[in-house]
Amino acid sequence: MIMKKFSLLLLILTLPISSLLADPITDSYQLEAKRDYAKALDLLENLSKENPGDYFLQLRTGWVALLKGDYTKSSSYYQKATLIEPNAIEPRLGSIRANLALGQHKQVEVICKTVLKQDSKNYFARSTLAYSYYVMANFKEAEKYYESIVDDYPADTEMLIGLGWSHLKQGKKAKAKEVFAFLTKIIPNEERVSSGAYYANN
Repeated sequence: MIMKKFSLLLLILTLPISSLLADPITDSYQLEAKRDYAKALDLLENLSKENPGDYFLQLRTGWVALLKGDYTKSSSYYQKATLIEPNAIEPRLGSIRANLALGQHKQVEVICKTVLKQDSKNYFARSTLAYSYYVMANFKEAEKYYESIVDDYPADTEMLIGLGWSHLKQGKKAKAKEVFAFLTKIIPNEERVSSGAYYANN
């Protein structure tokens, strides 16, 4: 009996410390760092199923699914996180990313507007909404949101490019010319700027 207890103690002492302190969440971060998203996702999905009411687990599983490129699954987990914490903004931002990757611009519009009701100056929601409107050829609304961001960030070249092209698509060449003239001074080698300036001036 004593020998059995001694053998068990010896076995425990010889185990690697990492196996004694195994933590699936920590393991998922390590796997993420190694870009082994498939294993990290498998690990987190098992935890999420065992703990369906755990906000953090649903959120993290959504994130790793996003990294893996499983956008449908990512969106699903972000929705679960939103149901657990209806006032939280972060899972909605994750849902925006997943739906954007899926090309679901109407859904992106809905989620962005929900975020903006809570946080009217949210940069990511505004910029993504502007882009989605542009993709959906709703250039008037795209212009509106690009302008709102440029008002807050006058040197944001990406938003200025979007604004300039939104002007162009509506035939507002004078406004587009002004925007692209400014952009030409600071990023003259950007193809979207040079082509925008060309169309604004011709």
